[in-house]
Formats: sequence, C-alpha cells, structure tokens
Amino acid sequence: MPKRILIADDEPTVVALAKQKLEKEGYYVEVARNGKEAWEIILSVHLDLIVTDVIMPKMDGVDLYKEIKKNPLTANIPIVIITDNRIFKESFQTLGVEHFLPKPLDGEKLLHKVEYIFTCADLDRKNRQALILGAEASVNDEMGKILQAHDLVVGKGTDPIEFISNTLILAPRIVLVDMLVKGEIKSAEIIKSLSLFNRLKDTKIVVFTQFSPEDIGSMDGIEQLRMAKNACMEAGAAQYIGRFTPATFWDMVREYFV
Repeated sequence: MPKRILIADDEPTVVALAKQKLEKEGYYVEVARNGKEAWEIILSVHLDLIVTDVIMPKMDGVDLYKEIKKNPLTANIPIVIITDNRIFKESFQTLGVEHFLPKPLDGEKLLHKVEYIFTCADLDRKNRQALILGAEASVNDEMGKILQAHDLVVGKGTDPIEFISNTLILAPRIVLVDMLVKGEIKSAEIIKSLSLFNRLKDTKIVVFTQFSPEDIGSMDGIEQLRMAKNACMEAGAAQYIGRFTPATFWDMVREYFV
C-alpha cells in the first residue's frame, strides 16, 4: 500500500506544489490548513508521516505535536517540523524531534526527507524481526504475543527445516530456539548450522526451554536439560534464558532490540 502523508501548513500554494511532488512519486497526501484540521485528519485516517508548520491558525505546531505524542494511537507517527527559526528548532529537538525542513517548504527537499525517513523505518523494521522455533505451538504463540506487544515482527514455527530456511532468508535480529525442539535435527545442530553463515553474523541466537527441573521430575531428565543447554551454548548460542516465563521474558531479551 502507498504511504499516506499529512502536510499541515497554511500556505496553500506551497502545499499544493509539495502535494503534487509527492503524489507524482506514488504517495497519498492529506492536506490541512491549520492545526485543528490536521488533528481531525490524524484521528480519522492511518498516517505514515506528518509534516507540519509551527505557526498555524486555530492550533499551532507545538500544540499539535503535544496532542500527537500524548495519544498512544498516534505517538509513533514520524513527524517533520517545517521551520527556519533556530529557537523553534532547538525547542522541538528538546521534545525529541529529529526531522526538520526549512521554510518555505520545498518539494524536492521534502521528497528527499520523506524517502530518507521511510528507508530508515524499513531498516528499523527489519532489525526488529524475531523468529521462534519451539516444540509447542501454544508456547510459541504466547512468546510471540509478548514480542509483538513491543512492536516486533515475529515468525513462529515447530519445523526445524522451515525455521532454518526462514532464518537464512530474513536474517532477523534474534532467533529463539527451544533446546528440546522435536524432530530428527537437534537444537544444537540447528544452532551450529546457523552459525556457519556469514549472512547471520549479526543474528543473535537465544535458547530457552518450556520445562523446569520440577516438570522433569527425575535426575535423568535434569541431566538431559543440562546437556542440551551446554550443547546449544557450545554450538554458538549467545544466551540461555532458561524456562520461558511470560512475566520475565521481555526483560531477558530486550537488550537485543535497543
């Protein structure tokens, strides 16, 4: 789907030229003549980017920015501030704004800024991919929901061959491997094979289990867990997080996404 961009500015001629420039490149463009109109559009349609002037009637760019950021449904939309005022720019930088364009709004500069922001967003999305290989689909689903709640793109499965293939294609930021995954290929062998590919040099391999020693109920079972863990770590895993526990899972893996 084409990206949808909002331009909020009270200079109609400038906005019309910028709109024409973006639409020629395949973007959908919404236009607002003041901050109040911009906010109504923001609440009514899905937007991928907001470009706004600072000085506007009815609601200025500062108040509009604050409304956007305090609403959880809109807080993550990238924002570009149009200003050539040093004080305005420094004030918005203090609020966390990274992207600016000088006045008057220039269509070519706007296009370059838009393409840069969307390229960075696509790269960031790729860097927030996670793949899960687990013995039990229900555990995979629960783990996946936690990762998705933190804005990660998640793939899940129980088939080792499919998992290896997807990992090689996607080169995700992290893969999570159940150290007692079912099938003819043991988890340590899967990890060792992934570690051989230079394409995956930045992919972190994290090992987990769905069992605790209490679940195993025997010394032989506990020893099996220990041996499987050691084999996975020796094969190239970056971390063993133990038994998957929803309450602590995110804290165990969040370092890989910051």
